[in-house]
Amino acid sequence: MVFAVLVVVAVAARVLVLVAYPPALMYLGDSAAYLDQAWRDLWPGDWRPSGYPIFLRILDGPSHVTRIVVVQHLLTLAVAVALYAVAVRAVRRPWLAALAAAPALLAPWVLDLGQFVLADSLFGVLVSAGVAVLAGWRRPRAVAAAGGGLLLGAALCVRTVGYGPLAVAVVVLVADAVAARGAPGARGRRAPLRVVAPVAAFVVAAAVPVGAYAGWSAAEGKGFAVSAHSGFFLYGRVATFADCSTISRADLRTLCDPRPVNQRGAPVRYLWPADSPLRQGHRQIPPGREDLAGTFAHEVVREQPWALVTSSARYLAGYLDPVPYETPQTSRADTWELPTRTTNVLPPEDAHADDGYFVATAVHAPPAGLLAAWSRLSYAPMPLVGLGLLAGLAASLLTAGRTIRARRSPRRAPPPDDAAPAGVGRVFWLAAGSGVSTLVLSSVTSGFDYRYLGAVIGPIALAAVLGVGAFADALRGRTAG
Repeated sequence: MVFAVLVVVAVAARVLVLVAYPPALMYLGDSAAYLDQAWRDLWPGDWRPSGYPIFLRILDGPSHVTRIVVVQHLLTLAVAVALYAVAVRAVRRPWLAALAAAPALLAPWVLDLGQFVLADSLFGVLVSAGVAVLAGWRRPRAVAAAGGGLLLGAALCVRTVGYGPLAVAVVVLVADAVAARGAPGARGRRAPLRVVAPVAAFVVAAAVPVGAYAGWSAAEGKGFAVSAHSGFFLYGRVATFADCSTISRADLRTLCDPRPVNQRGAPVRYLWPADSPLRQGHRQIPPGREDLAGTFAHEVVREQPWALVTSSARYLAGYLDPVPYETPQTSRADTWELPTRTTNVLPPEDAHADDGYFVATAVHAPPAGLLAAWSRLSYAPMPLVGLGLLAGLAASLLTAGRTIRARRSPRRAPPPDDAAPAGVGRVFWLAAGSGVSTLVLSSVTSGFDYRYLGAVIGPIALAAVLGVGAFADALRGRTAG
């Protein structure tokens, strides 16, 4: 009943978003580039993977922009239902499962990204769907594992931070295989093949979209890779803290910002403006300087690894701040809040003038004001989300210890191989690992941006709620699920 009410409210909220910001919200540079590529001949993207333009081409998005955002909103609803189903199987408490799925249904960032012509909503849908498919079974069979692999492999072709969820899923599946191989009921001639099959099916299925995309890129002469500009983005990330006194080569020092670290801007300041050290007054990057930027980035990381670690940790902590986290070296928070105006462009002298901004064709005041007020409430629960993740970590450790002791006891029978629902600990690791790994990779390679959190808030919030429930069960001496 609680979940049904939440679904009705979520549908109404999405209708309000569609009414408030027709036909869609656009992000400077990215939205136009996606539509342009989908409109013209597709190619393996230079700056970003082309999975999203392929999605737009399938929808005939450039000719029907409203169709894009309607489909995105419907997809976010569908994966929220899937996450609820996973939570119900894990905790057997419908009200708690509804609470776990509520952010995937109603989080302002989810509503906002669904209205943007941007890859982040689709990326979040694919990651959440992959988590739901893999977590919906106590131990997924090969077919389910292959489905999860296809979804997470496709997510990587939409945004390169998809490497994180892929790696987490492989680790969880391997851990499952090891645990199943060591269980008393797993002994037998066919047992080894049965426990290894899900891992193999996942890897093969994930390799299909990734390999196809990389092969397409290689055929176009851009190398067998999903992204050809990793060094470019990493340069922007490290330029914010690079100590140029450690750089020995004169050509690399031309990429340094001579200002003190506390006066430097966000990573985007070093990538896109013509007056950046990279572009040296040119609109296009001069020949050879992008490769030089990659060399610069790797040398800075080698000389200052701790600076990269500490700055990434600050970004990760910023996502759990109860108020908007915004510094001169982060992206703007209000870009990803449901707006009350048609744009948030800043004057050139502002520290965030080079950050991306949104543009709306129209903003209808009554619903927009209500939605903007809802956006401002999105930050306050984030410290609780962080505590939930820590609680889940503690509960998983306690449960793992009890499981080991139970398996060593000959008087305890092992659980049925496939009949039992997914344990909270396993669901927690899939959901939390997929979401947190996305934030970790984005913090290390790109910087701080709330749209990364908005894309994976569903799995992260699911993990946080399940973590609290699992910790409470562990304290009562029970194994949840």
